[in-house]
Amino acid sequence: MKQRKPPSTDLFPSSLLSESQKILGDQFTKLPKKIQTGYTIVFWNHIGLIRSNTHNRRTDSFPMDNSEVSRYFTDPRDFRAINDNGYFLKPKNTRHGVIEGQYVVLLKDEAGATYCEPTKWIIKTIEAFQGWAEVGVIGTKNGYILDSEVKRFIDAWFVQPESELPKIQRMINSKGDSAKEIAYYYGGAIHRNLSKATKRVNINEQIKINIESLLIHKEQLNYSQRMLSQHNTEVLAKGSTQWSKVLNELSKIEGREEREEEHEENVRALGGVKVKNIHSKSLKSLAMKDFTANSINERLVEINKLLATAREEKSATIPIFYDEAKTGRYTAKNATLQGFHRSVRYAALKGCYEYDINAAHQNILIQLLDQKNIDFPELKVVRDYVKDKQRIRVELSESLVTSIETVKQIIQALTYGAQLVRNKKQAIYDICEGDEDLIERVITNQWFNQLAKTFLIAHKHLVGDKKILKNAVGIKSESLSGKAEAMAHILQGCERLVLDVLIKHSKPKNVALLIHDCIVYYTPKNPSDLSRIVFENTGFDLEFSEEPY
Repeated sequence: MKQRKPPSTDLFPSSLLSESQKILGDQFTKLPKKIQTGYTIVFWNHIGLIRSNTHNRRTDSFPMDNSEVSRYFTDPRDFRAINDNGYFLKPKNTRHGVIEGQYVVLLKDEAGATYCEPTKWIIKTIEAFQGWAEVGVIGTKNGYILDSEVKRFIDAWFVQPESELPKIQRMINSKGDSAKEIAYYYGGAIHRNLSKATKRVNINEQIKINIESLLIHKEQLNYSQRMLSQHNTEVLAKGSTQWSKVLNELSKIEGREEREEEHEENVRALGGVKVKNIHSKSLKSLAMKDFTANSINERLVEINKLLATAREEKSATIPIFYDEAKTGRYTAKNATLQGFHRSVRYAALKGCYEYDINAAHQNILIQLLDQKNIDFPELKVVRDYVKDKQRIRVELSESLVTSIETVKQIIQALTYGAQLVRNKKQAIYDICEGDEDLIERVITNQWFNQLAKTFLIAHKHLVGDKKILKNAVGIKSESLSGKAEAMAHILQGCERLVLDVLIKHSKPKNVALLIHDCIVYYTPKNPSDLSRIVFENTGFDLEFSEEPY
């Protein structure tokens, strides 16, 4: 590797840089290389909006703060001048003389400099602010959209056949380092800068994906999108006649090849076509809720990014790197697969196996208290949940008239210390998506209120008045803003410790994906073996559930 400092894991396709140079011309190619790659990274990361890069005040925009701008462009002032205000270019001069074709950016005029109009390739839509004074959101970032001409040429690049792309192409960072070179520096896909874990405990950065499964799911999503457009609606409600008709067609798309091979008497039934009820994991996930234009579009963005990445790597693989969150959690860069919609993840990793810690945080919470010989009557609600989480989730889902996924999110929030209040500033409001009737049912639910009380008592025993907390992977936190953040620091640290143990006892190339409290393998494992390994190395007695993709 050329650079000595840690390499950036912000990857982008080298062919997109080439396309930007070709389409945007001299105004782009005369900019310093760091600025060119900065723009290309923004183009790549934000050509489509998904959950992880949608602005919280404008759903048509992506957020970007000064730290991100600095990462891509070095100096935010240069970015503002080049993009918004106008700037000066001067030929780059060294002690050996002028370097042909290279320029430096100036904010003010100088002898030999040429004024340039702002590029306007990235358009600001909303200013950042701090505090609750405006609409109740702290620390909102600036919002941006890409210029329509930029969007157009990137959309065209996505569908270009490989034969029209440069012969040499790959995913690179701003220094030109490949994923393989970056992984060599870090020891694998995980970049740790907070905890003390050795870099030998790592996984492979190249993830094998199922192209055929992704293309089938893309076809299903495109059909769903056409049906929404045909009915001139943004939503097809789950269970409605039109929703059922669409689902039936999606099943046909999924089972087309199998049906063609069936014997005629198995295909024909009562004068009609018998649809084979295949329902892959990805389709089952898609059919869990309403079909909405927004969720369909987001999934298509995710699939297109995966397919374009595989095209760039010239194989059915994509590189994924992980950073550490402040609690130690492994967070996939740009949410790749980890933060994508489940249906897309299931399609991409079809044939893999996910192993999830059963009731991870609630189970860990109980065992942390047991280790200190702490017990209290209110803890029974958590013990009952750990023993029979599925039954309790279903009962809560039915009584609240909401999805099991929403119930899981509420339980997780309460485990960390969310308050059962109607306040828009609290997590419950967001989880319930502002549904006032649902919020009322949640905050008056007896079981949830018992869980909330349990958390307060548990916090007193595990945290108390401590100002500095050191979690299970050695990360100290000295500026915890409240009870929820303190509990997250403790519980997520333990969760990370468990993942590290599993990684250490796995072959690096057998791990497909890390997802906070679960791990995805290419091959099946014995859940009992995983439990034994974790117990022998951490003391936590945890059970794992297996979910084939």
